[in-house]
Amino acid sequence: MDEADERSEPAEAKRAGLLTVVLKVGALLAGLGILAWCAERLVEMYGATGVSASEVLGSLAIMFAGLGLALLVWGVAEAVRRLDEIRDLLDRSEQASSPAAVGRAGVHADGRVFEDLKTGVEELISLTREVRDVSLLSEAERARRLQVQGQALLAVLQQEIPALLQNHQWVEARQRVQRARERFPSLREWDQLEQQIESMRGSVEARDVENAARQINDLAALGAWERAGGLVRELAERHPDSPRVQELLRRVSIQREKADAEQRARLMAQAQDAVNQREWNKALVLANDLLHRYPRSPEADALRQQLATLTENAEIQTRQQMESEFREQMKQRQFASALRLANELMERYPKSPQADVLRSQLPRLEKLAAEQK
Repeated sequence: MDEADERSEPAEAKRAGLLTVVLKVGALLAGLGILAWCAERLVEMYGATGVSASEVLGSLAIMFAGLGLALLVWGVAEAVRRLDEIRDLLDRSEQASSPAAVGRAGVHADGRVFEDLKTGVEELISLTREVRDVSLLSEAERARRLQVQGQALLAVLQQEIPALLQNHQWVEARQRVQRARERFPSLREWDQLEQQIESMRGSVEARDVENAARQINDLAALGAWERAGGLVRELAERHPDSPRVQELLRRVSIQREKADAEQRARLMAQAQDAVNQREWNKALVLANDLLHRYPRSPEADALRQQLATLTENAEIQTRQQMESEFREQMKQRQFASALRLANELMERYPKSPQADVLRSQLPRLEKLAAEQK
């Protein structure tokens, strides 16, 4: 904006403000004047004789007409004020978004806000003008206008759709054609674009399904069901309406459920064998593994009922093993190692019978360990 424009803006704003004040004052004075005249006229007619109803109605009509004119002038003044505010807002947005203003004030965010507001106002004005223009057209002209706009959108999509298809963006391509069909349903070319999308998708689908099936078989052999599931879900996103993909998804789900059932049965059998062999720690490890991997399975529900007993038995077995190891170290006169083991047992199981016995022997054990150093 040059200096002449900058100097002219305050003058224009001042003239707009002055015009608004003059119009509002004039409207107010005119309204008061017409009310005063009408009141005086009615008083005169009230004191006079032989006044007809038409004279009274005529005076009232003049009053309402005058008030209506005053309100119209007031409305014009308000419209001038609003337009001046919009013009001022647009001017400030241009200044705030200019590089010089941003550099001086350092308010990039304010510039963006004003720029967005300016864009919104411009779009509103454009839409209003378009509605006005369309309302003035005849039916034949409106039909031609729609035909031209539809052909323009068709030309754009004919360029965009092939690029989307090359990137395998079938869903996006289909959505764009559907939105265009909703706006211009009379064009038959939409059918051709949809056929092009489906043809390209179908040719790629066969190759995608074959590759995915081969990779899924390899992953299934390794037990990598999470990766296999992710691969088939990604394939379903690319081909959401494909019966072959849905069948592959169903087959992978069945295979995974079968593999999970076999694994759960294997863990359950191993845990039961450990219980039968009274290997409580091993049974507890297997039970916790099954609970962690398959928490909602029937096997997990059954193990939860036995978990407290398994935990208690595993703890007893661990204490017994530690007690046996302690005695062996004492027998071999490894007093330092025996002391460390005793402290560990008392720390892990402070209320156990073994801990109570070791506390009574601790002073003698500490003495022996110190003498051995």
